[in-house]
Amino acid sequence: MKIMKIRAFVSIIFFAALAASAARAADGIRLDFTDGGAAAVTVGGRPHFSLAAVSLQTFEPSVSMQFGFFKRSKKNLAKENLVMTGSAGGGVKLSTSQGADAGEVRLERTAAGNARLIVEIADGIPVSAVELIFSGGQDDRYWGFGEQYNFIDMKGRAVPIWVQEQGVGRLEKPTMPYHGKFTDSYFPIPYMMDPAKGRGLLVENTGYIEFNFGGKPGMWKVEVWDDRRVSMLMFGGPRPADVVRQLTAETGRATTAPPDWALGGVWISAQGGMDEVSRRVESALDAGIPVSAVWSQDWVGRRHFGAGNYGVNYRWFHDEEYYPGLKEKIADFNSKGVRFLAYFNPFVIEENKHFKEMADKGYLVKNADGEPYVFQIITFKGGLIDVTNPGAAEYFKEYAKAATDMGISGWMADFGEWLPYDARLHDGDARLFHNLYATQWHRINREALEEAYPDGDFVMLTRSGYTYERPVAQVVWAGDQEADWHDGDGFPTVVTAGLTAGLSGIPFFSHDIAGFSGGPSEKELFLRWTELGAFTPVMRTHCGLQKLKNHRFDTDEETLAHFRKFALVHRALLPYMKRLSETALKTGLPLINHTVLIDPEWEKSLEAHQQWMLGPDILIAPVTAKGASSVEAHLPFGKWERLSTGEIFEGRSSIEAAAPVGDPAVFVRAGAMPEVVAEIRDILSR
Repeated sequence: MKIMKIRAFVSIIFFAALAASAARAADGIRLDFTDGGAAAVTVGGRPHFSLAAVSLQTFEPSVSMQFGFFKRSKKNLAKENLVMTGSAGGGVKLSTSQGADAGEVRLERTAAGNARLIVEIADGIPVSAVELIFSGGQDDRYWGFGEQYNFIDMKGRAVPIWVQEQGVGRLEKPTMPYHGKFTDSYFPIPYMMDPAKGRGLLVENTGYIEFNFGGKPGMWKVEVWDDRRVSMLMFGGPRPADVVRQLTAETGRATTAPPDWALGGVWISAQGGMDEVSRRVESALDAGIPVSAVWSQDWVGRRHFGAGNYGVNYRWFHDEEYYPGLKEKIADFNSKGVRFLAYFNPFVIEENKHFKEMADKGYLVKNADGEPYVFQIITFKGGLIDVTNPGAAEYFKEYAKAATDMGISGWMADFGEWLPYDARLHDGDARLFHNLYATQWHRINREALEEAYPDGDFVMLTRSGYTYERPVAQVVWAGDQEADWHDGDGFPTVVTAGLTAGLSGIPFFSHDIAGFSGGPSEKELFLRWTELGAFTPVMRTHCGLQKLKNHRFDTDEETLAHFRKFALVHRALLPYMKRLSETALKTGLPLINHTVLIDPEWEKSLEAHQQWMLGPDILIAPVTAKGASSVEAHLPFGKWERLSTGEIFEGRSSIEAAAPVGDPAVFVRAGAMPEVVAEIRDILSR
């Protein structure tokens, strides 16, 4: 049986033989059993996290899925606290309360020079989940966890690590089945960083994991399901940016950057059939907007969900009636410098022609009875392609090849979060593969694009992922925000998503101008979202669910002029974006940075959660509140210039910056990239 690349990659990382003894202090890496009965880890010669207790849980798991959200409970739960004792070899022995051998705790050194703490439960010991309790300081910070939307620091919260929908609307306590909680994420990673102390941790397991920081101050725990071996990488920094480098060195970095046209132009969303898409592209070009791509998600057909909400037909082939002459029109767009981008997702709908054929071939994810696992998807039912089946992968690639043969230059490879916990796969255990499903779905899509465009002249847009996604993903977008100002799931959450993605080593980030669900959007929201979009690696719009009512780039002349101006600003940033991209590929550092990655010694950097830095030399503090005309900005070390005016500000200062619509609070490091700055100032002054 052919072993999938993603599984091989995880296995290499997870089970590789490592050279260092747990007892020896190799390059400042050490495990000591303290008088207080804890396993204390030293990394880089500095104290790291200290494992205070290990307990085992046994239970009957109950896990259900509805609309991509998962509910879980434990039936017949029993717990046992293990006894930790120092061993002569330098590790830590684990015993049951009756004195039976229960496993060990050991520390190893990875090939990249980081520490790996392993807690291994002995064979024969019943275990459904391993619970580890760590001790720290009351001033510890808990940042990271992949892409998050509502919090930078998770202190006081429980954080589930399970790839799932993030919600159409997010609440502390959801009231509808499609609402998400504040810690739900398409792209969680069991990784955290304490930026003030310059250290980090990654749990390498792939099943369900839950961190809990809501207990006793200075204590926190992590619970790992469905595995008797818990492996954790410990990153010693000592600076926050070093932690990101160490994380990505272990788990993989982006292998290529998006092509210049993807970074330098703007992607406009246009739907409604061939005539409407052509009209909108022509209107944008006539207005002088530097359009590099048009994205038409309904190229496969449209679907009306009711209440004015429009989506797409979930299938893998072109709707020839809705988009007649598409291949010829794509060639026409290309002659004008505009690429055509499409849409795929992994759902296989009962009503579509390939469901039966895939079911007959065994290419669909199965239930416990060996039948296709069918569930409700919005207003219709369907299942999932089994991405662990090589035959299923090749089957999908035939449809992908038909798309690239038409001249399609890439697409959104959507979803990837819905694999049921109790599913049956061609290869692997769904409990441990669920978090990896999205990455394998993306890998199949990327392989299809690379086969069609071996020179890398394509784009792939994704929203979901896990620890090992970076070498597979290209552009990651923030997912489906509400088209409003709400801080639960609206515009403000894009800022948090960009920051946490960057802290987790996700380099190429994007978001929907101006939201997707909810709405309809209104003018001021679109204008403000456009301003942030200009200072994002990939600038792109979305028509949204309320596509007939949402405010768009061409709704009126003022909006059109505003959008053109900031699209030109974005294009002017291409030389800088390319330089940042090269750095990302080499070091794993993101294009969008939390200020603490740039100036960790400045205390205010730890509070700069409402701004982001595009590399080290540009800072934007976006206005994300309706009606606001100023915003607080925290400027790190050095001298800074207001991008629009050239006004000089001293670094390591916090200012209240005027930010009327059309003049966002953007600052550039004094003397940096003078030609780019001069071009942008000329654009803004017109």
